Amino acid sequence: MLSAHDITLKLSGRDVLSQVSIAAPPGQMLAIMGPNGAGKSTLLKVLSGDFASVNDQVALNGQRLSHWRDGALAQFRAVMPQSVQLNFAFTVEEVIEAGIRHPMSLQARQVHIGRMLEMFDVGHLRQRNYLTLSGGEQQRVQLARVLAQLEAMPASAPRYLLLDECTSSLDLSHQHQVFSVLKAWVSTDQSGVIVVLHDLNLAAQYADSLLLMDQGQVVKQGSVHDVLQAQVLSDVYRYPVQVIEHPAGWPLVIAGVSASSVCP
Repeated sequence: MLSAHDITLKLSGRDVLSQVSIAAPPGQMLAIMGPNGAGKSTLLKVLSGDFASVNDQVALNGQRLSHWRDGALAQFRAVMPQSVQLNFAFTVEEVIEAGIRHPMSLQARQVHIGRMLEMFDVGHLRQRNYLTLSGGEQQRVQLARVLAQLEAMPASAPRYLLLDECTSSLDLSHQHQVFSVLKAWVSTDQSGVIVVLHDLNLAAQYADSLLLMDQGQVVKQGSVHDVLQAQVLSDVYRYPVQVIEHPAGWPLVIAGVSASSVCP
């Protein structure tokens, strides 16, 4: 379990989080959603341990973050921020290798790197200069890097990926390919993914639970069907939406329409 309790955080004299609590059990994907400035990325940083002042209020697998050592924490938690800047001409393979902290033989390391790259459809880029890749290609390489970090470690407890807008630069097919990989990982590994996401319909299709934020506070947390309610979303995003049922069974959010304009 990765959880935070009653987080209130002030930055530059402004309250950015107010009494926020969150619980992410293993074996699930939790999506943090809300409009710009709602506090989503800040909450993810809190869960990552970026703010020492509240580390006693965050717990990973029953232990407060303030009690974890960095090396041990890297076995159970990997973070992909919204933007990753590299200034050196590393190959894609070297980028992945930089995230592997556990000792491995050269052969095992090469196999591991290849498997992680193939999972995100970037195996063919292995020897490319990372700086020459498109934004979407770089994003998929970074996803391979953080998963490679966790998968290289012998873990005795659930592991967590913390991802901030991890598909913002991806085309439609790769968005779904990435979330299919993440969904399979949480179900087979019994670990967890916490992802900041703007796309309500991606969240509806792949997330197990949602946390909806606005102005630094939690508006609603629960199942996809509980949170994706038309009136709640219209109030939070300050824009009219309608929610209908997708034929496959998840909520489908349609923006800018009234109930009378949507066929039953």
